[in-house]
Amino acid sequence: MATKEQVIKVWIEDGCIVCDACETACPTVFEVTDDSCVIRPEALNVEFTKPLTASIQEAAEECPVDVIKFETVGGGAPAAGAEVAAAAPAAKPSPVAAAEKSAEPQTKSASAAKAPAKAPKVSAAGDPDPAIQALLRAATTRGGAAGVAGSDEAATPALRSLRNKSASELPPDARQAKVMAATKSAKAKDGVSRRGLLASSACGVGWMSVAGTTAVSGLAFQRFMMPNVSEEEDPNVRIAPLEVYATMPIGSVNNSTKPLGFWIIRLEDRIAALNIICTHLGCIPSWLPNDRKFKCPCHGSGFRPNGINFEGPAPRPLERFRISVLDGLVVVDRSKKFQYEKGEWDNPECFVEV
Repeated sequence: MATKEQVIKVWIEDGCIVCDACETACPTVFEVTDDSCVIRPEALNVEFTKPLTASIQEAAEECPVDVIKFETVGGGAPAAGAEVAAAAPAAKPSPVAAAEKSAEPQTKSASAAKAPAKAPKVSAAGDPDPAIQALLRAATTRGGAAGVAGSDEAATPALRSLRNKSASELPPDARQAKVMAATKSAKAKDGVSRRGLLASSACGVGWMSVAGTTAVSGLAFQRFMMPNVSEEEDPNVRIAPLEVYATMPIGSVNNSTKPLGFWIIRLEDRIAALNIICTHLGCIPSWLPNDRKFKCPCHGSGFRPNGINFEGPAPRPLERFRISVLDGLVVVDRSKKFQYEKGEWDNPECFVEV
């Protein structure tokens, strides 16, 4: 007498489309995450998978891309053609050979367990796209709109169980289909009054749209006839004469230009324009003259008077702007930045000698 097959190993091959079908059929073995499907750790135990053989086989049957594989032991159903072979006399196997054959693991897959599928119809455009076919099968398996509207005869056991659940227990696509069906039923009961209300509202909105479109068209024509003037702020800022910053003590910071987006810092033989934006997450540090440092209030990054970072999460020093002198006035160009880690602070455009 043949023994019942039992699953001793289950795994998932490449090509999973994360469709939720396996977890719906056998949630104790399969776990679907945001971007993958995995076997739960406890399902790696042979004694754990044996009692779940039927559920694992069902999950493999419902996999739309046939990536769920498993191994079984024990006697299965006779292979095709076994009746014909039984009619002819055959040598009786020895007890040792019979025992080895019974203990030999048999590898099965979802393709072997499933009934032969009908060949898809081919249109004039050619064969159907396999990826599209897989997605359609996955949507039906999970209980989407196609599955909810289908017949019970063509539905899988897991899909039939989903149809009997409440909306809160369904997957998102099946829940949406059930809500839409309930909405259509409600509209059928009082559709006349709602249609009348919507028709009158649409008429009023239509006349208002005509009037609004006419007014907007007039404004658009007027804007088209006007000259196109750039409203962007000039990145070049003229501040004070060079003597104002040349007489600053070495290591000092001019904080009056902070509203313009930079500080003027005095170094040993030059001045530079330091960007006020923190290199961590874009907050604006403050200059603390008593502590001789720039301190970011958001996450505690600290920068020395020359802009070098030394504490907190800031990954690199503050940036410097292009600076020059024109007609005796210091000009800062905020469209050009220089970074210390790229060796750009040695660029002559990054400072003005004093």
